[in-house]
Amino acid sequence: MSHTNDALEQLPEPMPEMGTKDTPQGIVGFKFAKALLSRDYDTAHAMLSTELELEYPVPVLKQRFEEMISNADPPSELPDVAVMDNGGLGDASLDAEGWAYVAIWSEAVTITVKPFGADYLITDLIWGRP
Repeated sequence: MSHTNDALEQLPEPMPEMGTKDTPQGIVGFKFAKALLSRDYDTAHAMLSTELELEYPVPVLKQRFEEMISNADPPSELPDVAVMDNGGLGDASLDAEGWAYVAIWSEAVTITVKPFGADYLITDLIWGRP
């Protein structure tokens, strides 16, 4: 009878590694990119701060996204949307600044979010890969 195996079976599962995807900006960035990719521009627009809502009315938001994605290659094996980890990009301190780089197919958006009441809204938006 082996007590070692019994003890191992009782150990809790390790916690998944936390990263940018688990931060407010990672969550908002993922939802924003999924809304854009689904062509749900009203939902994506609602995630913008007041200043960005004025800069990107829904028709402009649609145009900017469509222009960016027009030359992108849909991934064959990778997910359509992925939040890149700031630590993996070389600067984990960007998590504290609300910054996220979100890959969409072979393109990306870079966002910054800030809290507004109970929500986090996108306050800065850069289209395309650097």
